Amino acid sequence: MEKFGWIGLGNMGKPMALNLLKAGHDGIVWNRTKAKADAVVAAGAKWAGTPRGAAEGVDFLFVSLADGATLLEVALGEDGFAAGLSAGAIVIETSTISVAESTKLAEAIEAKGASYLRAPVTGSTILAAAGTIGILTSGDKAAYDKVLPLLEVIGGNLFYLGAGEQARVMKLSLNLMIATTMQMEAEALVIAEKAGLDVGQAADIIAGSAVGSPLTGYKAKLIAGGEYAPAFTVKLMIKDLKLALEAGRQYGVKLESTERTKKRLERAAEKGWGEKDFSILTKLLEEESGFTR
Repeated sequence: MEKFGWIGLGNMGKPMALNLLKAGHDGIVWNRTKAKADAVVAAGAKWAGTPRGAAEGVDFLFVSLADGATLLEVALGEDGFAAGLSAGAIVIETSTISVAESTKLAEAIEAKGASYLRAPVTGSTILAAAGTIGILTSGDKAAYDKVLPLLEVIGGNLFYLGAGEQARVMKLSLNLMIATTMQMEAEALVIAEKAGLDVGQAADIIAGSAVGSPLTGYKAKLIAGGEYAPAFTVKLMIKDLKLALEAGRQYGVKLESTERTKKRLERAAEKGWGEKDFSILTKLLEEESGFTR
């Protein structure tokens, strides 16, 4: 079995690392908050004292962090994971970050004689735990072929997209669609509510209609409940839409719906809902429309 390192054991990273351990692979892990690694260490992983330690001597290093700034902080420097990489190692970076941040990371990794795969994931924590999450990958094809058996353990829908930053752009494209879909659903639901329909029934109708999707199905119960426990927070979606807009400027594409949805989410954050699920866009419009359930 292969030896892997894992950096970042949050809501997505932890279940993916656990799945590799369950498959019999040897792992060494690091997380900024050590307590969040307890379950993974209990499952058989070793604890690394630093990001560098998690990279030393491993064949594959997986990284799953919240944002690009944190990623570069953890990657670079004397105790950063880039310093611990061996020639021939492969870094599989699963976060949602900008093309510019990804390019900077690639330079540091490749300077060590290691390979770098951009591999952002798509889907929920439930899919991550089940080992069926989507993985969008770009980078060196030979490196992808080597790591594919491990990707098949942690993911279900696997896509190789090219030799460069294609996976980063594709992930941002998906997230801008996810966000704008929730803004459209908010508008549809609130007008339905004001006309006297039940929000739960209206959400179920949308989910089962021609405009329905796995996303509208996931969110129907959450919206109907009105509590908006976070599966994907307002704060993180704002971050991703900013990255999408940056990519739009880079490639000369106007993203008007994305810009509008970002402003709506920023308004939700201003109301103190930054840690709520981004589907709280429905509640925002309800309040602005004078509607109380």
